[in-house]
Formats: sequence, C-alpha cells, structure tokens
Amino acid sequence: MIETYHDEPSPYCIGAVLAIQSHTPPPPFHKHEIFQQERPRRSISPLELSLQNSVLPSSDCHNFVNIHLLRGLQTGTHKRSQVFIVRCVDTYHSSGLPTDQDMVAKFYDPLYHDCDDGNRFRAADYDYSHECASYKRLSELQGSVLPRFFGSYTFKTKIDGHPRQIRLILIEGINGLPMSRLEPKIFSKEERQDIMRQIIDGESALYAKDVRHEDLCPRNILIERSELGRVRAVIIDLGKSVIGRSRNPSNSAEESQWFPGVPISPLLRWNIYYGYPNSFGDWIDWPWQKWLEVQYKETESTITDEQRQRWPVYDWMLEITSFS
Repeated sequence: MIETYHDEPSPYCIGAVLAIQSHTPPPPFHKHEIFQQERPRRSISPLELSLQNSVLPSSDCHNFVNIHLLRGLQTGTHKRSQVFIVRCVDTYHSSGLPTDQDMVAKFYDPLYHDCDDGNRFRAADYDYSHECASYKRLSELQGSVLPRFFGSYTFKTKIDGHPRQIRLILIEGINGLPMSRLEPKIFSKEERQDIMRQIIDGESALYAKDVRHEDLCPRNILIERSELGRVRAVIIDLGKSVIGRSRNPSNSAEESQWFPGVPISPLLRWNIYYGYPNSFGDWIDWPWQKWLEVQYKETESTITDEQRQRWPVYDWMLEITSFS
C-alpha cells in the first residue's frame, strides 16, 4: 500500500467550507480495466502519483455549490471513499440542494483508496462512475430502499501547488447506524425478521432494475427507527455495483440468459443454498428456508421453468446448508 499524505495536509478539514462544481460522470466501465493499468511503485510520492495519473475524461457543469464539512463518517487511508456529514451553505445558488438538512458527501479520492492489486486512480473512477450510474438508474427507489441522490460533483484542490480533481457525490443523510455496528439482540425476533424482509425486498428491487449490488452485507445496510418505533432498512454503497445481471453485461447473448428486466422471485435468488443470507447470520436465529418460503409463497406462481433452470433448487442443496 502506498503511503499517502504523510507530509501533505489533508484537504478534508472539519469546519472547512469547500467549493464544489457539478459534474457529469464518465460511463461505468468493466472492472478488469483497474488491473490493466500499471500499478504505481510504493516509493512514489503523492505529488508524483497525481501528476502521472489523472481522473477519466468527463465534463464539468456550470453549477457551483459550497458545502460545510461538519463531521467525518469514514475517513483516512485504506478507504474506498472519504465520507462526511455536510450541509449546503448556499442560500441562493444551491441548485436544488436542501439547505435545511445535513447530507452525506462521499469523496472518491484515489490517494486514500485501498486498492492494493490494481491502479487506485482507475479504482476510484470505477467506484464513482458505477455509483452514479446506479443511483440514476434506480431513481424510483430513492427515498425508500436507497437514500436520495443529490448529484455528482468535482472538488478542485492542490497538492504541492499542483491542481488535483476529486470526484464526489451528495446523498441523503439517514438517521441510523449500519447493521455492523448494532447488536442484533437489542432487536426483537419480529423486528429482525422485518429487517431481513426489507433487505430482500430492497435487493430484489435493485435486481429487477438490472443492478447487482455486489457488496450487500451488514456494513452497507443502515437501520433507522422512526418516531413511531418502526425499523427501516436502507441499502447504501453502490460503488461496487454492476448494471447488468451477467458477469459481462455488454455481451447481449450472455446477458439475455439472466432474464434482464424481469423480477425474479426471492424463492430462487435468496434460497439458502445460494448464500445470500449468510452475511446476516448473526441476525438470523430462525429456520431461514422455511421462513423464506412462507414470506414469498405468493411469488411462486411467477417462477418459470427457464428461471428454475437458471437457479435450480434441489432437496440435497437444503440438506448441506449452514442453517435451515
């Protein structure tokens, strides 16, 4: 891992007001491009890194906004992004951004990125382009399954006097904590089942729009409790997401084998054999498969023979799973 910012002041100072410019992100690209680029030497300085690498070509727009950094949520080296609670401080030039509520700013800074195996600059571009494309494709799910997306931006800073551009997005702040920081035992069994049902419904809604999250786990699910006490599960972090259902969405023949645009019953994709519930094992203390079949029995009639062949379910599969 290349050490970064040991002798350089961080551009992210709590209390600072940053000027950001609206930006049109590049289209998402295949992950293999991260590894096709030469990996920088360990001894290279942050300045040399920035001079030798650049963000992907794209276009800045004409809207400028000032955001106030209030506190950090995820900061420091070895992070895929630098995440802060911010507030827009422009009253007249907010370009539709809320000025009366906190937002989340997610900076895709390659000098902090944790990509060890490939080019961290392309990795940051990958996360940024895929997250933006996914939020836009999933616009109907914003504010319910996902946070609301407020747009993509560029933050222009300097390193050793040389200009550097950092991409970022602004999204809705959720008044909750990730499941990874919560104790399952503080929730009743009924609440945990409600949370898991929301996760399944949410992930299935993404998949129905041909978006695969690719990193669905407790740290990427926020749990918010309403004033009435009801729990809400919100899916976050779409940086690893892929638009398409196959491993190679640009191959139409391969993609068509996965029924693009067609909702798929959780009885198939969330079947215990395929491992989807395993990441949430600490939250599940009931017979998963039986519960799943009761919860989604009404979707059984939508399953076609072709779908059953794509996601086969046999009795022997259920006998070798970790919890059933």
